[in-house]
Amino acid sequence: MSPRDRESLPHLPARDLRAMCPRLAAVLYAAAIVTVILLFPKDGTLAAQAATTNAPPTDAVQAFTEAWAKQPRVDLGIKSSAAVVIVKFNDYECPTCRVMEEMYRPVLDKFAKSNPGQVDYVMKDWPWNAACNFNTASTIHGHEAACDAAAAARMARDRGKYQEMADWLFANQGTTPAAVRDAAQRLLGVTDFDAEYAKKLPDIRRDIADGGVLQIRGTPTFFINGVRFDQLIQPQYFELAITLELASKQ
Repeated sequence: MSPRDRESLPHLPARDLRAMCPRLAAVLYAAAIVTVILLFPKDGTLAAQAATTNAPPTDAVQAFTEAWAKQPRVDLGIKSSAAVVIVKFNDYECPTCRVMEEMYRPVLDKFAKSNPGQVDYVMKDWPWNAACNFNTASTIHGHEAACDAAAAARMARDRGKYQEMADWLFANQGTTPAAVRDAAQRLLGVTDFDAEYAKKLPDIRRDIADGGVLQIRGTPTFFINGVRFDQLIQPQYFELAITLELASKQ
């Protein structure tokens, strides 16, 4: 399932969002639900293992279900016919973004087969690079190519080659802008990166403006039908959240 970009968020006052968007993780811990922060090797072996672990125990499912029902929701202003809309604020140079993409992809693929067209995965750009992100004061080391990567992913989406480009970006994190541009030429046939970059930059900055309204402080940050979580949760609970949302629409 390939993520896509969408319309900009309504510009809600920041003070309202502070009240509407407490971290889901705090509630999950209060409900005694186990969440996990893991460090993964480059080859993603542990991520693949995590994606195939057993379903949560019954008491954890009940606690999660009760906590999820109480979560505030933010209107992300996304028009979709899908029952579930998942939004990820992403930086292709962010190691945790890579890990979570690898961990959650089997879950998304599962729903694409079992509930075709009902789960919409929307990628929003939040590159930790001051060259394009006006909400960060300085570029984080290792993210020097983040703006170019965001643009390259959008160029790839236009050409129907998003996954190929995204896989390369995640596998080559910490690379240089020149390397990203070379990859875009090789994989996508981009002959004038600067010209296409200039066309993609306004959309990237719209995502950044959306993230600023939502007070994005780290990547990845996810929203499932407007419910925010910016702690890393195991794939089983990611799947459970989607299942709950699908059931609520029936």
